[in-house]
Amino acid sequence: MKKISSALSVLALTAVSFSTQAESINYYVIAKQATPFQITGENNQQSGIVTDIVKAVFENSPYQINYHTYPFNRMISLLEAGGEPNWITYGSPNWGKVQSENLSEIPIYTVKHVLVSTRESNLQFHSIQDMHKKIIVLLHGFDYPQLLPYFEKGEIEELRVKDYQAAFRIIHKFPEFAAFVEMESRVKYNLAKLNQEQGDFRIQPFRSVIPDYPIYLAFDPQMNPNTQAFINRRLKTLKENGRIDEIIQRYF
Repeated sequence: MKKISSALSVLALTAVSFSTQAESINYYVIAKQATPFQITGENNQQSGIVTDIVKAVFENSPYQINYHTYPFNRMISLLEAGGEPNWITYGSPNWGKVQSENLSEIPIYTVKHVLVSTRESNLQFHSIQDMHKKIIVLLHGFDYPQLLPYFEKGEIEELRVKDYQAAFRIIHKFPEFAAFVEMESRVKYNLAKLNQEQGDFRIQPFRSVIPDYPIYLAFDPQMNPNTQAFINRRLKTLKENGRIDEIIQRYF
């Protein structure tokens, strides 16, 4: 009996030691505006392309993911102030600030922008000159330096809306004059979510104005180097075995 009791004590001590060694990963989620990359559902259920990749990175590991959901501007302010230790979100070299300072070794997705008009519209997009004296609809909170000079000169009218439903409503109301600029993945995801037929819209590449670019996981600049190395190793494995592509396909 003493031997059994002793063995149980060793196991208990081992379990305590393992739990104290486990590190917390503080994963920051943008509220409402980041679908399909980050989606917060009922009862704070977390999903989305980036979120599912983060979950896959840390599955069967001693790391525990803590979720922090904030509006975009609030999230950026918190991260610029330091954030919680070992924080993760997603970013790109093009975005600036904390979302570009310390990125994963490999990208997780390529962002493509499109110009969306209705099927009834005669708008054929070849260059930005095709939008002269027309309206470009944008979501609040998303700024594009490539478009700013045209807005400032009054060559193109800028119209901001709060959500996708409003954007689709505007381009239906003014089919010959208005088009919506957004990421292709977000457009297709939200058309499906709103039960809109993709065939009712004309979706044209916009890369001549906003070039395609990669997004990465973005890390706390002070992240534990061992933790960061672990994440990068896992990402490479997930990329090589097709898991990242599998996750992406779930949302389209």
